[in-house]
Amino acid sequence: MYRLQGKKTYLIAGLMVLVSMLRLITGDMSLAEFVTSDHVNTLLGGVGLGALRAGVSKLSVR
Repeated sequence: MYRLQGKKTYLIAGLMVLVSMLRLITGDMSLAEFVTSDHVNTLLGGVGLGALRAGVSKLSVR
């Protein structure tokens, strides 16, 4: 777990984005269906989580 210190949140955020994008890429749903589905919330949540973690790490370095 020491190697993952400070990177676990990025890993979770990346997996959230990957899982939501795989639904669109594999052709399970069209773009219109994707935009109106809950997978967009997962996508935006993953991006937001990564951005939040990046902001917190910048603040804690100073």
